[in-house]
Amino acid sequence: MSETQSEIPNAEKAEGGGKKKSKIKLILIVVILLFGAAGGFYYWRSSSAAAAAKSDKSEKSSSDKKSQAKKEPDDSEDQPDPEEKKSSKKSDISLKNALPEDEDVKKVVELPPFIVNLADSESARYLRMTISLGVGGEGKEGEKPDQLFITRVRNAMLAVLSEKKSDEILSVEGKTKLRKELLKAAQAASEEPHVEAIYITDFIVQL
Repeated sequence: MSETQSEIPNAEKAEGGGKKKSKIKLILIVVILLFGAAGGFYYWRSSSAAAAAKSDKSEKSSSDKKSQAKKEPDDSEDQPDPEEKKSSKKSDISLKNALPEDEDVKKVVELPPFIVNLADSESARYLRMTISLGVGGEGKEGEKPDQLFITRVRNAMLAVLSEKKSDEILSVEGKTKLRKELLKAAQAASEEPHVEAIYITDFIVQL
């Protein structure tokens, strides 16, 4: 009877010790889980803050670039195109060369059209050309030009035209040079009335 009674307290004591150990384990597990959750929350919070800071920095940089672009005016539209400027300058030079110096011209005499075989050796090509003479002096109003004057001038001009090749007179520069040569020939052919300028009013090269 005494042995049975002594065994009961020992069993209760063992059972109480086991419960105590179980509580300690449970508390440790809860503490570990809490630390783990806290660590995970801290990592998530730090990552979110870093991502937000990076996004704000990127948006700020983009905004700064846009505002800089607005501050800096685009002068490309205001600046003339170099090619356009070059073309305009070339056109001005061509127009200046095409206009004869005729300040001293008092009267214009139109010559009959020229039809001339050019000096091209590869194939037969001809030039059809109409020229007017700007002459100086004080002639009578309505007075017709002297026929000898017209004949001498046309003869001198034909001598110049018949020596030309088509590729020499098709360009603007070629026509300008031709006009100057024709003026020199006309002035050599007649001193009175004096030829002050040459006007080319029709020019066709048959290729």
